Amino acid sequence: MIRIKEEQGIITMYTKAEMSQAQIIKFLQCQGYDVKGYYLNLPAQEGLLVSEPAVSRWTFTATKEGEKQSHKNIYTDVFEREMNHFFREFSKI
Repeated sequence: MIRIKEEQGIITMYTKAEMSQAQIIKFLQCQGYDVKGYYLNLPAQEGLLVSEPAVSRWTFTATKEGEKQSHKNIYTDVFEREMNHFFREFSKI
Protein backbone atom coordinates (compact mmCIF):
# COMPACT_ATOMS: atom_id res chain seq x y z
CA MET A 1 0.00 0.00 0.00
CA ILE A 2 1.26 3.46 -0.85
CA ARG A 3 -0.33 6.60 0.53
CA ILE A 4 0.76 10.06 -0.59
CA LYS A 5 -0.03 13.14 1.46
CA GLU A 6 0.66 16.75 0.46
CA GLU A 7 0.72 19.62 2.94
CA GLN A 8 2.13 23.08 2.26
CA GLY A 9 4.00 21.91 -0.82
CA ILE A 10 5.69 18.99 0.94
CA ILE A 11 4.78 15.54 -0.35
CA THR A 12 5.07 12.65 2.09
CA MET A 13 4.82 9.04 0.93
CA TYR A 14 3.88 6.27 3.35
CA THR A 15 4.48 2.69 2.26
CA LYS A 16 3.39 -0.56 3.83
CA ALA A 17 4.02 -3.99 2.35
CA GLU A 18 3.26 -7.47 3.54
CA MET A 19 5.71 -9.95 2.08
CA SER A 20 6.32 -13.61 2.62
CA GLN A 21 9.68 -14.98 3.64
CA ALA A 22 10.00 -16.54 0.18
CA GLN A 23 9.44 -13.16 -1.53
CA ILE A 24 12.11 -11.50 0.60
CA ILE A 25 14.59 -14.30 -0.11
CA LYS A 26 13.86 -14.15 -3.85
CA PHE A 27 14.36 -10.35 -3.85
CA LEU A 28 17.72 -10.71 -2.07
CA GLN A 29 18.82 -13.41 -4.52
CA CYS A 30 17.91 -11.09 -7.43
CA GLN A 31 20.13 -8.44 -5.80
CA GLY A 32 23.09 -10.85 -5.90
CA TYR A 33 22.92 -12.22 -2.35
CA ASP A 34 23.50 -15.84 -1.39
CA VAL A 35 20.84 -16.81 1.16
CA LYS A 36 21.77 -19.72 3.45
CA GLY A 37 20.54 -21.25 6.68
CA TYR A 38 22.32 -20.08 9.83
CA TYR A 39 22.18 -21.09 13.49
CA LEU A 40 22.02 -17.86 15.47
CA ASN A 41 23.52 -18.20 18.94
CA LEU A 42 23.72 -14.94 20.90
CA PRO A 43 24.82 -15.03 24.55
CA ALA A 44 22.78 -13.47 27.35
CA GLN A 45 23.32 -9.75 27.92
CA GLU A 46 23.44 -8.35 31.44
CA GLY A 47 22.56 -4.68 31.72
CA LEU A 48 21.87 -2.19 34.44
CA LEU A 49 18.17 -1.80 33.64
CA VAL A 50 17.44 -4.58 31.17
CA SER A 51 18.82 -8.09 30.88
CA GLU A 52 18.39 -10.06 27.67
CA PRO A 53 18.26 -13.88 27.71
CA ALA A 54 20.43 -15.96 25.40
CA VAL A 55 19.02 -16.44 21.88
CA SER A 56 19.44 -19.66 19.90
CA ARG A 57 17.44 -20.28 16.74
CA TRP A 58 17.69 -21.13 13.06
CA THR A 59 17.40 -18.27 10.59
CA PHE A 60 18.89 -17.19 7.25
CA THR A 61 21.77 -14.94 6.31
CA ALA A 62 22.21 -13.00 3.07
CA THR A 63 25.81 -12.60 2.00
CA LYS A 64 27.60 -11.38 -1.09
CA GLU A 65 30.80 -12.90 -2.43
CA GLY A 66 33.61 -12.62 0.11
CA GLU A 67 31.33 -12.08 3.13
CA LYS A 68 31.07 -14.58 5.96
CA GLN A 69 27.86 -15.60 7.67
CA SER A 70 27.28 -13.80 10.97
CA HIS A 71 24.59 -12.22 13.10
CA LYS A 72 25.35 -8.95 11.28
CA ASN A 73 23.90 -10.19 7.98
CA ILE A 74 20.60 -11.80 9.03
CA TYR A 75 18.40 -11.72 5.94
CA THR A 76 15.72 -9.40 7.39
CA ASP A 77 18.37 -6.83 8.35
CA VAL A 78 19.95 -7.04 4.90
CA PHE A 79 16.52 -6.65 3.29
CA GLU A 80 15.87 -3.55 5.38
CA ARG A 81 19.23 -2.05 4.34
CA GLU A 82 18.51 -2.80 0.67
CA MET A 83 15.08 -1.16 0.86
CA ASN A 84 16.51 1.91 2.62
CA HIS A 85 19.17 2.13 -0.09
CA PHE A 86 16.46 1.84 -2.77
CA PHE A 87 14.42 4.68 -1.26
CA ARG A 88 17.52 6.90 -0.86
CA GLU A 89 18.38 6.34 -4.54
CA PHE A 90 14.76 6.94 -5.53
CA SER A 91 14.68 10.23 -3.64
CA LYS A 92 17.75 11.48 -5.59
CA ILE A 93 15.83 11.42 -8.88
